[in-house]
Amino acid sequence: MPSTDSVSTPSLTTRVVRRLARSLENLGSAKRGFKRAWPHIDGIEGYLDSPGQEEWLYQSVLGLPDPAVIVEIGSFKGRSTACIGYACRGTGKRVFAIDTFAGNDSDFRDGSEFTRGPYFDEFWGNLNRLELTDYVTPLCGLSADIAQIWRTPIDLLFIDGSHEFPDVLADFENFFPWVREGGIVSFHDVEPLWPGPWKVWNEVAAPQLVARGSCSTIAFGRKPVV
Repeated sequence: MPSTDSVSTPSLTTRVVRRLARSLENLGSAKRGFKRAWPHIDGIEGYLDSPGQEEWLYQSVLGLPDPAVIVEIGSFKGRSTACIGYACRGTGKRVFAIDTFAGNDSDFRDGSEFTRGPYFDEFWGNLNRLELTDYVTPLCGLSADIAQIWRTPIDLLFIDGSHEFPDVLADFENFFPWVREGGIVSFHDVEPLWPGPWKVWNEVAAPQLVARGSCSTIAFGRKPVV
């Protein structure tokens, strides 16, 4: 029987190499997962800068803890929602898709009740065809109104609704308090062509976030851990 002195533990270098190998293996698996999902995502109409922004959404959600809550403001026909939904498959993660589904500048109210706009059926049909509806909860209405009743901690917030400055600012200010410490906050169309997202990101959001970065016109960062 060997003495305890002869039993060695892995060196620091060995542990680092093993950890790196596991990270590369996970990265390869994630890349393969997106590659399989991409042809289905690409069949949905939308405004993401393909395929980089779609993959950023997929990878970001894939890296969230299970379960996790994702809030997407602005879903249109479900292209970005599908990116998120594919990353939720087989987990307890869930995306809440906030949209009027009525298109820009449309009246979607019926008296005091919100109704599903004309794009909703196509949105839900796309997700149903991809078998992603188990991971998606659509919230039909204005984000400002939904924010008044929102009470759930958020792991990733993706802001891509109205691009008017007051609306983008309201989306950030209304939902940011619900983002968990260390959670991701992201905006779409952060570029001078869209002054609303550009101004809110640079003047309001970015100074409150850490680990900031970008993927084409998606700007993102993490809420500081206090």
